[in-house]
Amino acid sequence: MNASSRPPDFDDLTDDTEQARIFDQIWALLRRSDEDEKPSYDVDREWDQLADRLDLGADAAAPPAQERRAPDRGSRPGASPTARHRRWTQALTGAILLLLVVGAGAWWWSQPVSVRTAAGEQTVVTLPDGSTAELNGATTLSYPRGFSTLPGIEASARRVTLDGEAFFSVTTRDRPFHVETANAHVEVVGTKFNVQTRTADGAPETQVVVASGRVRVAASPDSSATRADPVLLETPGQSIRVRGTTAPTVPETVELKYVEAWRQGGFAVFDAPLSTILRELERRFGVPLKLTVPVGETEPMSLHYAEDAQLEAVLRDICFTQNLSFRRTSQGYELVRASD
Repeated sequence: MNASSRPPDFDDLTDDTEQARIFDQIWALLRRSDEDEKPSYDVDREWDQLADRLDLGADAAAPPAQERRAPDRGSRPGASPTARHRRWTQALTGAILLLLVVGAGAWWWSQPVSVRTAAGEQTVVTLPDGSTAELNGATTLSYPRGFSTLPGIEASARRVTLDGEAFFSVTTRDRPFHVETANAHVEVVGTKFNVQTRTADGAPETQVVVASGRVRVAASPDSSATRADPVLLETPGQSIRVRGTTAPTVPETVELKYVEAWRQGGFAVFDAPLSTILRELERRFGVPLKLTVPVGETEPMSLHYAEDAQLEAVLRDICFTQNLSFRRTSQGYELVRASD
């Protein structure tokens, strides 16, 4: 390149108009570059690149820092709108997830704990206060999680709901212990007792037998007999029944061996109709039993097997007493007249 065709050096420009025009071009390019690359804008680097594009030469000196910024460019914001929107979205998502976790936890805590045994199965449940409930076959026990209304907030009473049969050993606490059945309400402070609830002839029936301590038995709060005073049981072996929606019966005394036999692997009933005995055998052994003769033609009876009860041995004794016979079917067993 000869001297006549060489672009003028930046220092050789003496025409104020020409200098102003060049600087206007530079500021326009700087503004556009600044908008495109706000997060990583570097003035010195941009000046060098613009000087190369305008062929100002290596000797072109950058103007002082205070002169580089166009007066109308304004101050750069702390963050781009896109970055602010991303942070806001992340914060909102985190808040929603937190609410979902808290809500799911509250819902989970509000669901009662429920333990079920199948017919022929038995289990022991340790309750939140250390009390225990031994469940017979075909039984369901439900109770609030932790005996609390909310995490860390105790309920005014320890409350369980029972359908089936259970033997309770209740620890002494300041709060009372309640057992709710379909038609009865049992309240204790510290004791051992057996509760059996079943449906007989379409109506619920609950029997309570105290082994030690004291219990109060009343009809269910939903019953028409709610005005009847609760009945106190405080003598071992005392028993009471609540049939349907009526008030509790007068207490009577039974031998505890009839209450405790199922806990030892045995089987026992006291002065029960045959239809009730067969239902209890189904619960104990998990085998369907069918009575083919009218119940009215049979007699109530008592049975007691302290331990290791065998279904066919029990059926043999029943049939001998009731003048019946039993036979195996594809479903289980059925009891028929001895002559059939």
